[in-house]
Amino acid sequence: MHSRLMMHYPEVPFWWYGVVGAIAFAFFCTAISIFPTQFPIWAAIVGILLASVLSIPLAMLQAITNQQVPTQVMHELIAGYMLPGRPVANMLFKTIAFMTTNQGINFAGDLKLGHYMKVPPRIMFSVQVVAATIACIWVTLVQDWMFNNIVDLCTPDQPQGFRCPGSTTFATASIIWGAVGPQRLFSPGAPYSGLLWLFLIGAVLPIPFYFLARRFPLSFWRYINIPVFFAGLGAMPPASGINYISWVLWGFIFNYVIRRFHFRWWMRYNYILSAALDAGVALALLVIFFSLGLAKTGGIQLDWWGNK
Repeated sequence: MHSRLMMHYPEVPFWWYGVVGAIAFAFFCTAISIFPTQFPIWAAIVGILLASVLSIPLAMLQAITNQQVPTQVMHELIAGYMLPGRPVANMLFKTIAFMTTNQGINFAGDLKLGHYMKVPPRIMFSVQVVAATIACIWVTLVQDWMFNNIVDLCTPDQPQGFRCPGSTTFATASIIWGAVGPQRLFSPGAPYSGLLWLFLIGAVLPIPFYFLARRFPLSFWRYINIPVFFAGLGAMPPASGINYISWVLWGFIFNYVIRRFHFRWWMRYNYILSAALDAGVALALLVIFFSLGLAKTGGIQLDWWGNK
């Protein structure tokens, strides 16, 4: 029904995607050539091709499980062997390879939402392009303002809590994989060479569970998804224990207890609850920061139980 209704709207021509991709790639090549990144254009092409190959299987996993499997470490490993001794180039290769896949999947998800909401495809495409263009400029300006105006930004003792765990992990990874290099850490005979066997384990392990789920379709086996299992572990830096406890607690309450004993409530409101929790976190972050963290005295310290 959705598809029949949406057939009344003209589709986005393929050449629109081609023009946007060509312009963006030209900007990217200009940037990495002007700045001393040590990142060759051929490596950028390899990263985009790799992202293109991974987009379909990763999009299938997200469609089934609502989880994106992180592939950053794999990209860092590849770049470490391709571009040894170049931490900035390693970081750029990881970014273009991972984010091309990530943003492509998000873009497809937005188009799917527009499909359900009966928004014309060309309007969806235009809104996405305009928003991405504004975000590229605005995010850079905000970042530049933060570096110039926030004292001790991204340090462990920053008064307002701008400690940047994600950026710290990102920078550390660029040193480990780019400056030190996987040859010294993961090649045969190196201290962590045994970890490379996990690539083979990750490729083989889903197969038996797939056949078990096919053989026993109503059994426990159908709930086991190996890529999602490993993806959860892969979030550990920068995710901490409190992140995992929160996920497990709320997931158990609403996707097991409520679903089992109050199924009609779960069926009607669980999706809305998920959006409400995300929005609530964002609003609480703003309120807490501007009312407590940005005080002229350097922030208000709340000595509550569990706070430290």
